[in-house]
Parts: sequence; C-alpha cells; structure tokens
Amino acid sequence: MKKICITGGIACGKSLVGAYLREAGMSVIDADDVCHELMRGGPLAEKIAAAFGRKVLDSSGGIDRRELGRLVFAEEPMRRRLNAIVHPEARAAIGLWLKALESACGRRGAAPKVAAALVPLVFEAGWEGDWDAIVCVAAPHSIQIERLKRKGLSRKDAAARVAAQMPLSEKMSRSDYVIFNAGPIAGLKSQAALVFRSVKQDALRD
Repeated sequence: MKKICITGGIACGKSLVGAYLREAGMSVIDADDVCHELMRGGPLAEKIAAAFGRKVLDSSGGIDRRELGRLVFAEEPMRRRLNAIVHPEARAAIGLWLKALESACGRRGAAPKVAAALVPLVFEAGWEGDWDAIVCVAAPHSIQIERLKRKGLSRKDAAARVAAQMPLSEKMSRSDYVIFNAGPIAGLKSQAALVFRSVKQDALRD
C-alpha cells in the first residue's frame, strides 16, 4: 500500500485536496481531526493540562482549544512544548489507521491501494521518512492572507499565523510533488488528479 502525506501551508487548500480524494474513493485521514479527537479527554488532555495548567480544560474534561491556542500561539517555546506532547500521539494513531488499512487490503488480496494523510507539520515533526511520497499544497502569500481574513482574522493575525510556520518554499523543496492552489477550485482538482494518478501508477508497478 502506498502511503501519501499531504502537507503545505496554512490556508493553501490541503483540506480541499483531501475532500477531493475522498470523493474519488481514496482513504484519507486528517491529522488535525485526529488531534482534536485525542484532545476531547483522556490521557492526552491530562498531559496537556499538566504542562499548561488546568485552565486549558473545558467542563467535560477535554481541552478548550481556544484557551490553549491563546496560550501557545504567540510563543514559540510554548508551541514546541505542545507539539512534543501531541505529535507522538497523533503519529501513533495515524500509524494504527494505516496498518489496519494495509491488513484489510492484504486479507482481501486486493490490488495495491493508496491511502493519504493530511499532516500540516510533517517536516516540523520529523515525520517525513514514514511516507512513500509527500505532496505539498501551496499558494501565494497574499492569497493565504486573504483566505485567512475571510475566516475572520485581522491582517496582522493572519500574517502572524503564516509567519509562525516553516517557510512554504522549504516545504515545497522537500516534497515530491507540489500542487499550487492560486486559482479556481477546478485547477486544484485537476492538479490533484494528475498527481494521484501518477502515485497510483507507481503503486501498480511496484
């Protein structure tokens, strides 16, 4: 089974690529969704509360993500501390998901499959070695800012969020494929179709 990672910058269209692949019948998991689920309660929520204080817990014992974000977003050391807690848990959960898919494929004797995971911080987490290919979804800086503003952020806050990430140029250079999302969604889908057609052909040849 080919394991593909979809990464990229904030507001570049990773989720749109993931949605397109699901529509096309591919198995897709989103690391953000995995993290949100893990933060609903249990051991991970307790680890985060131990590191950042009980004030980050909501009334149900899960993580209040707004409060946590307020604490860690503007502070690089705090973000690194949070990532050191969350990333290993998310990586393990996604690894189990991939193993389950691979086992199911093997039991059925099916042709090689392609599974995709959306992992925005794959390079920052040092996780790039686990994938058969990495696809970076990119967009011009000005478009990232405008998309974030449409979500309600001020220009200053939008710029800060983009600046807090690894430079997009570095993510692009370290990836196997790049999808450049600067125009209509039809263009994004067309590029995604070409990239994943190539990935599937490689899977069949192996």
